[in-house]
Amino acid sequence: MEFLSLSAATSSDIIVIVFLVLLTVACIAALLCFLCKYAESDKPVVHKKTALLVILAIGFVIRLAFALSVRGYREDYNVILSMFDDLDKYGVGKYYTGNFVHCLYPITYVVYLLFGGLSNVTGLTDFSSLSAQFMVKLPLIISDVLAAFAVYKIARKHFNERVAYVLCAFVAVCPIFFIGSVVWTTPITFTSMFACFALYFLVKKNYAAMLAFATASAFSSKEGIFLFPVFAVFSIFHLVRAIRFIAAAQKSANASPDYKALIKGECNAIITVPIGFIGSLVVAYLLGLTMFAGYSYNPFTFIYEFLLAPLLTFDFFTYNGLSIYTVFNLNGSVPNTRFPAILFAVLFTLIIAAIVSVVYFTKRNRGTMVMLAAYSMFTLCVYYPGASPVTLTASLILIAVAYALVKDKRLLSILFVSGLAYVINASSVLACAGFLNNAENFSISTTTFFMDGNLAAVPIACSVVTVLAHLYFTLTTVSIGTTGNKKMLRARDGFGASIKEFFARKVD
Repeated sequence: MEFLSLSAATSSDIIVIVFLVLLTVACIAALLCFLCKYAESDKPVVHKKTALLVILAIGFVIRLAFALSVRGYREDYNVILSMFDDLDKYGVGKYYTGNFVHCLYPITYVVYLLFGGLSNVTGLTDFSSLSAQFMVKLPLIISDVLAAFAVYKIARKHFNERVAYVLCAFVAVCPIFFIGSVVWTTPITFTSMFACFALYFLVKKNYAAMLAFATASAFSSKEGIFLFPVFAVFSIFHLVRAIRFIAAAQKSANASPDYKALIKGECNAIITVPIGFIGSLVVAYLLGLTMFAGYSYNPFTFIYEFLLAPLLTFDFFTYNGLSIYTVFNLNGSVPNTRFPAILFAVLFTLIIAAIVSVVYFTKRNRGTMVMLAAYSMFTLCVYYPGASPVTLTASLILIAVAYALVKDKRLLSILFVSGLAYVINASSVLACAGFLNNAENFSISTTTFFMDGNLAAVPIACSVVTVLAHLYFTLTTVSIGTTGNKKMLRARDGFGASIKEFFARKVD
């Protein structure tokens, strides 16, 4: 830990970093043991609701403890505080003035409108106090807990019941899943939660609900838009298939088919997909009106500002993020005017759409589509120029969801390796900036926002690990998507046997 002595990090900061890393390792070890123990279990869980509530309550308490101990990354934290201040001075309708970088996205804004009003009612308006810090972090904590619940719902439907509780507990307790929300304070937490529920409704074939949550994810933070191509390709494919099926049924019967019966079955996409697309955009736009009524009511301007402009706007190649640019020592570098931002955005979208289409059209199941959603987000983190230390947040929990559906242990390898790199990098950035505390901004005398010099070893090493994990993720995605072969955990008892099973190479 010598490298940290060169920054604003104190001995207590180093203790926090080591604690978070050790807790992550412990959670990973416990997860492997319990996954192997219950891999083939068909025994029901006693007191199911109580067990679930206890798990979620533990996750809530752990997050609350960190939320009140660490204020978080001040720049992101202060974006929320400035929204409260704007609400207090100007009320609703004059918040957004054309700069999406320094404001909350529409869905996140609406969430904090509710909690801003609640803080005024309760008198918790002193933004320098722990009570106001609680109000800032509470929506993020609730979002995290809901995401853990979504993982439980998905795993319970497609895995056995005990494994569902194990995965839920892992998401509730492991630092991989709570650093972004209560240690860093990032709205990407909302993106993750909405994405989890969108994937839940995807596997249930409820396309309208899926698109609604996907849209909410896209309008929660700029990272959310990169998930939308997955849901769009999936929805349009099923819409076209439903139209063709109904047309074929009508032609073969030489009469009008029973449309009610068709719509209730696989062909429900013919109604739910258009409703999902149109309804989601209308609701998102109406919510956005409360945010920028004083700026513009034009829906096309609204969509451009929050969905398209971020794809073309890069302040840095990376900002201490886990990306390919950090590996090549471009951390903190500003893209020059010749950088082809539009070309990058188009190519990125085409690549993701191509991968999704090719794998899906091999007629793999919806679990594969969830894996592709996680892969899309992971690709964003690694190759998107504007990545930050917490951009990886959403993709990590989506990998956990993908494992609950695909059940391939290679996904766990990707989650463990990239998750550890994420914990080390994000906590080190906070420590070097002097932000692993509750100090006021003016009390922080020494800060190192960019981890340069000897400190650059931290993000570079973590980025190398993340890029290698992405390459492995690519091979895994192609392997599962095109062959259907999987490497699954088998029932084992004990830590040693579980580790041995995890590294076994047998393919099912």
